[in-house]
Amino acid sequence: MRFRRIAAATAIALIFAVTLAGCGGGGQKKLMSYFPDEEGYSWEYEGTDGYVHRMTLDDIYEDSSTKEVTFTITGEIEGIEEEDDDDVDDVWSAFDLEEEEEEEEEDDWSWSWDDEEDDDEDDWGWGSWWDDEEDTAATAGSTTLELRYEFTKDSVYEDIIDGELALPHKFTRLQVLKTPIKKGTKWTYETPDWTEVEAEIIEVGKDDDKLDYVKVQYTAELYEGTYTETRVYKKGLGLVEFTADNPDGSTFSYSVISW
Repeated sequence: MRFRRIAAATAIALIFAVTLAGCGGGGQKKLMSYFPDEEGYSWEYEGTDGYVHRMTLDDIYEDSSTKEVTFTITGEIEGIEEEDDDDVDDVWSAFDLEEEEEEEEEDDWSWSWDDEEDDDEDDWGWGSWWDDEEDTAATAGSTTLELRYEFTKDSVYEDIIDGELALPHKFTRLQVLKTPIKKGTKWTYETPDWTEVEAEIIEVGKDDDKLDYVKVQYTAELYEGTYTETRVYKKGLGLVEFTADNPDGSTFSYSVISW
């Protein structure tokens, strides 16, 4: 009888230990295995319409209390300069329109000269508008990129710190992976702007180089319609493929070309 009790207690303890291992560091290590594990690791991506971005894993930090790990990644984005030219054209077109309106106002003497003079001291009519447009163009042309990946015991979160206007990722924060890493795993995540994203691992396998990969699909119902994003992560490499299918029917994609 004593032997049976000891055996039963041992079995329960073993099951409890295995459960803890599966829910704790084991899950986190599995997730981290799909990313590089050394600082200084670099990627280069190419995509639609000459899009290019390069980035480097600058820092790996582990919180001693929570055991959560954070990757800080910085880089630059190319392939967006043409948008800046369009912005400048729009500015000049609007400026020409302002001039035409001013010519029409020359025939209108209903306004007070004193009032107009006071206004001119603070605003040249198109001056503040020009500054605002110039600021917008500068923001749209930013090539700076900064990302953070947070690894918890069962999930990976992507945060876009800088470059959100140029990077083709729809959401500034997204739960990109979740254990178990197997086909059919599903989860729901609410983004900072309260968009509900349905995610599912739709494929797992090995590539031609025998590297494990996982393909995840993210779907969200936006005001304009359904948005779908598909990503592929590979063991030791991180994100290697990205495709965004927009509500208007357009598609944007990029993939890694060197690492």
